Amino acid sequence: MAQALKEIEKFLKSPPETSRIITIDPASAEVLLEERNQGNRPPKPNKVQQFAADMTTKKWGLTGDTLKFAPDGRLLDGQNRLAACVRANKPFTTHVVFNIDPALFGRMDIGKPRNPADVLHIAGYKYASTLAAAVRWAYLLDTNPYNRETLRPEFVLELVRDKYPDIEPWLKQGRAVNKQYAHPAGQIAALIYKFSKSDAGKANEFVRAWLSGQRNGKYQIIDTMQALLHSQRANNNGRIHELTRAAVIIKAWNLFKNGYKGSLAQLQGAMTKQVEDID
Repeated sequence: MAQALKEIEKFLKSPPETSRIITIDPASAEVLLEERNQGNRPPKPNKVQQFAADMTTKKWGLTGDTLKFAPDGRLLDGQNRLAACVRANKPFTTHVVFNIDPALFGRMDIGKPRNPADVLHIAGYKYASTLAAAVRWAYLLDTNPYNRETLRPEFVLELVRDKYPDIEPWLKQGRAVNKQYAHPAGQIAALIYKFSKSDAGKANEFVRAWLSGQRNGKYQIIDTMQALLHSQRANNNGRIHELTRAAVIIKAWNLFKNGYKGSLAQLQGAMTKQVEDID
């Protein structure tokens, strides 16, 4: 076993209270990536390339940045540096800290672009990008759809765990609508999730008709809805404002749920008003 790996394994078993400076060799880096990097966010190739170039030209130094390990030995931070070490086939010296609480994911590297999807991916959630967007929209629908404030990554993780733990099953429908009609999967998943809270059976029926092309009779409003959204995209260089999309879909749902045939004029009217509450 390489020396760096021996040191890390020793400290994982008996974590020190302060960081340790360790020179990581390429063989140790490769093992750490293979065995201790489960559930981390996707690597960033540009960063790896940049770091590898610095290591190759001996421009890399002891910056104070750390490799971080959880109590169970999982790597929480540092995969790009380890990947660069392997790529450059050069060792690098770094501070290493141990026994970091995984619940602090959202506070790590707060100055770096770790977004809600990164945090959810690290925490082990599937379809993290869709889930992050769905939770954001579910929260906006519950509070204020016009709020443009960015939700902090750790707050999104908290929402998934505590307020919307049952939203995940609806990601599949959101992704299916996205695949067929190119509407944002997260927003659609959140809308369907909220519809299901009102009437789960009709919410499933609404989505089935939307995806299967049922457009006659009581499903005509879904056809009108999709036609209006399509025309909005065509007339706006392929874009639809997210609030416009939400307003049209919610209006169509409210009409469908309450058994009304609805009309194009009603959906167009929804676009010029505040987003309706979901019936």
